[in-house]
Amino acid sequence: MGVCTRGRAVSAAVAFVSIAAVGAVLAAPANAALTEDLQIDNSALLGSVGENRYGAGCGYGVIATTDGSADPVQFTVTGTVAGSKSVTPNDNKAVYSWIPLLPGKYTITAKQGNSTKTTGELTVVQAFYTGSSCVIL
Repeated sequence: MGVCTRGRAVSAAVAFVSIAAVGAVLAAPANAALTEDLQIDNSALLGSVGENRYGAGCGYGVIATTDGSADPVQFTVTGTVAGSKSVTPNDNKAVYSWIPLLPGKYTITAKQGNSTKTTGELTVVQAFYTGSSCVIL
């Protein structure tokens, strides 16, 4: 009775292709993503809560929530005074410290991997900092 080496060769080739495919899937990078709309923390400021206005010279935390990826989040500000900063997430949050210096219209965009979130248009008005809070005029 003869030994069938052709069948073994096909089986070995199928096994090799299967292992290579699994390796390629495991080696593929995870696609980082932002999971929620951007939030702007203005809880410590007087005169701006609930009014959808922000004060020139006042500080805000723009918060991007991630899917757990440690990939940096790139924040970009467009408008009267443009800017950009990369922030590494901590506990699924990347927080960009935004201090709009001049009144005007601004938009903040966060990007991680192929995922992008934006604030929409933000209105910044005159304000003054009291040392512990910011009063919107």
